[in-house]
Amino acid sequence: MIKTIRMATWNANGLQERTKDLELLMHTQKLDICLVSETHFTKESHIKLANYNIYHSNHPSNKARGGTAIVIQKSIKHNLELNIETEEMQVTTVTLSLKNKSCKISAIYCPPRYKLKKEDYIQLFKKLGNTFILGGDLNAKHTHWGSRLTTSKGKELYQAGFQLKCEFISSGSPTYWPSDKDKIPDLIDMFIVKGLSRNYMHAVGDETVASDHTPVILTINSSVIIKTAPPSLTNMKTNWHQFREDLQTIQLKVPLKTSYELENDIDLLIDAIQQAAWNNTPPKTEMVSNQTTYSLEVRKLVNEKRKARKKWQCTRAPEDKTILNYLTNKLSNMIQKNKNESVTRYLCNLSAEKDTDYSLWKLTKRLNKPATQNPPIKRKDGTWAVKAKHKASMFAEYLEETFKPLPRQTSEENLARVKNKNKSEIKLVKFKELKNVIKTDLNIKKAPGYDLITGKIIKELPDKVLQKLMHHINAAIRLKYVPTQWKVAEIIMIPKPGKSPNDIKGYRPISLLPIISKIFEKILLKRLKPVIETNNLIPNHQFGFRNNHSTIQQVHRIVEIIEKTLETRKVCSSVFLDVAQAFDRVWHRGLQCKLHQMLPEEWYLILKSYLENRHFRVKVEDEYSELKEIHAGVPQGSVLGPVLYLLYTQDVPQVENTTLATFADDTAVLAVGRNVKEATNYLQHSLDEISKWTRKWRLNLNEIKSVHINFTNQKTTPFAVTVNSQKIPYSNTAKYLGMTLDAKLRWKEHVKKKKEEINIKFRRMQWLMGRNSQLSLHNKILLYKQIIKPIWAYGIQLWGCTRKTNLKIMQTIQNKILRQITNAEWYIRNERIHNDLKISTVQEEVRRHAVRHVEKLKSHENPEMQKVINSTGNFRRLKRTKPMDLAQ
Repeated sequence: MIKTIRMATWNANGLQERTKDLELLMHTQKLDICLVSETHFTKESHIKLANYNIYHSNHPSNKARGGTAIVIQKSIKHNLELNIETEEMQVTTVTLSLKNKSCKISAIYCPPRYKLKKEDYIQLFKKLGNTFILGGDLNAKHTHWGSRLTTSKGKELYQAGFQLKCEFISSGSPTYWPSDKDKIPDLIDMFIVKGLSRNYMHAVGDETVASDHTPVILTINSSVIIKTAPPSLTNMKTNWHQFREDLQTIQLKVPLKTSYELENDIDLLIDAIQQAAWNNTPPKTEMVSNQTTYSLEVRKLVNEKRKARKKWQCTRAPEDKTILNYLTNKLSNMIQKNKNESVTRYLCNLSAEKDTDYSLWKLTKRLNKPATQNPPIKRKDGTWAVKAKHKASMFAEYLEETFKPLPRQTSEENLARVKNKNKSEIKLVKFKELKNVIKTDLNIKKAPGYDLITGKIIKELPDKVLQKLMHHINAAIRLKYVPTQWKVAEIIMIPKPGKSPNDIKGYRPISLLPIISKIFEKILLKRLKPVIETNNLIPNHQFGFRNNHSTIQQVHRIVEIIEKTLETRKVCSSVFLDVAQAFDRVWHRGLQCKLHQMLPEEWYLILKSYLENRHFRVKVEDEYSELKEIHAGVPQGSVLGPVLYLLYTQDVPQVENTTLATFADDTAVLAVGRNVKEATNYLQHSLDEISKWTRKWRLNLNEIKSVHINFTNQKTTPFAVTVNSQKIPYSNTAKYLGMTLDAKLRWKEHVKKKKEEINIKFRRMQWLMGRNSQLSLHNKILLYKQIIKPIWAYGIQLWGCTRKTNLKIMQTIQNKILRQITNAEWYIRNERIHNDLKISTVQEEVRRHAVRHVEKLKSHENPEMQKVINSTGNFRRLKRTKPMDLAQ
């Protein structure tokens, strides 16, 4: 029996010319077996490799095309099986003993021109038996095993493998590299395994050979292969008591009179916290949770079956064969029953409580999760970055250009600084306040920054260390200097939905800042907010990042204007603007100029230090880029960043006869006129002023992603509007802050999109929430309320004005889902299900949300929302339900 084996699958694209590459691959990777596809052998072809046996299958035409081969060490005991040599596929197979089982190892090549069906793959898998490893170039793509897209051939292969309970194991990275630079690499080489647990296997790509295909190396261990966990200072077994004891040696009486002394002492504190955490955290031993534990009865039956098989192999008597068949079927049924009970037990033990480590929510995150893709990134010269180190460098260079201000666009950049004459000393933090911020405002689930110090570690710090941290924060306030250790961001790149994962622009940066810096920012923001509110520095039309200002309230402002327009037979011409890279492109010099004018000198100096000398590095897998400097933008992932953006954009021009609605960078401009031409003229004038302002302050409007829409009941022909001489696309619907607005404000399109979203989400969760699921009813209802219901309930106090037919659509969806959750029979009425589960109908939810919404509006501090309340009693011409009517 072989305990550990290493094998590779590789498309050689002509093996005779690449014999040296094969030999290099076998020796450098210490391979026991190599499954080669596209050997291009004929009956007259052959190669030799010292200490290896080579078996091959050729194309039936005996031409130098296709073909497979298995290269296997002579020391491994094996037997050659019958080969398959057809036009559709070529397969070479050997049998060896692997993990106490007789296992077939097969190399396969499927030419791309033949469209194999599910039945063809099932027939092949059945020929290979109950235990096999099949590797090669199948020319089938599916996102399940990490391909860029799914093809019809990939669907057929996936369905066949799913039916026969096969595992698809790949490296997650592209394996085919086309010579045409315009074509995108993809994953088509992989392993298909049956009868062996994937917990004992691990696949990686290799780039040591020269071919248009990358080898995939599979390691099969005798013990479970545990992937390296991300670096962490602590785990569930950290000795927190000793951790606090080790930190008692920290010195408190250290001079902090200069920025150098402050930064040096911060370095010492970070090192001390990290060392104490490491010293008191044992190595993490991960357990595999998805293995089935078999009962003693099953294990006894396995032994009986083995004895019966051995006896039959000796006697070949029919009665012994009958006994073997009986025991085989009995064992199969018992194992299936054991697995079902195990799954049932697992589902029944799921809960959303801390006692089970929130197992229910962790499971829902993994629903139908495909293989993690690791796509290459295309460089400017057409080559591909494959290794994590190269990707990190590419991302860092791209972000370095992104975090630079746009070039000067106008001659009107008058940045003469006007000093604010007001005085306002920044209050130092007290120990009690610091402890309260850590206790109430610190989320322990937030990811740590580059220093790996988590919120949990901060909460476990002894008072002596917290006093040290208080001294550092007060020194930073006193010196008007923010330490550089608090200004280093670790960035990870997340693919944007619908964007190409091979394009560097198809990724969104997620910035992780040190937790200590966030504590400092929270304290600073508490002191900055009263200054902002006293001086009314944020305009009323801005609802983003403000207390008691929600997205729904901002949308209600827009809805009220549109409703009034429809009542008075006018036209509301609107544009929903997209600001390109709004937070990343904020011009530091321009922001500092505005801060100097708006805020007292003390605030200007500390915020100036906060913006300057910031750095970042990019992390890809376990690799890091070099540190890069940030020259523009407000810090992402920070607490102060959003507020600084609001201050930077607070003077965006508002033009007469138009309404401006902003939520951070989401901007809507509405103009009302007696006809389309008049409304469009008002709108164009406002857009011209906004464009002029953005050029002055070096912001960029994305005309292509912006939307122009006319809200009216009239049949009209729209007039074009432009931004920076570029026409804005016109549409009959526009999405703003998660709500889909149509030209007549019927909400039909919004209901339609929510229906599609719910159906997609529920299909992914049906095995967990459906009729046949063994999950408890309590947990099913919990999942519905927390995951499905918020999809349609968002904004219901506004879209609840839609027609009854649209409300009925949403109610029907809820009825169907609840009937599946409860496994209700056909004769049970929907009203009874709602009453028994204590779940409100859609109409009841409309009223409940509307009443609460109106109560908040009555006491709202923003004058813009008071206008909404005061316009309720206006004359009505149309028989339309309005948001304020829903609460009555």
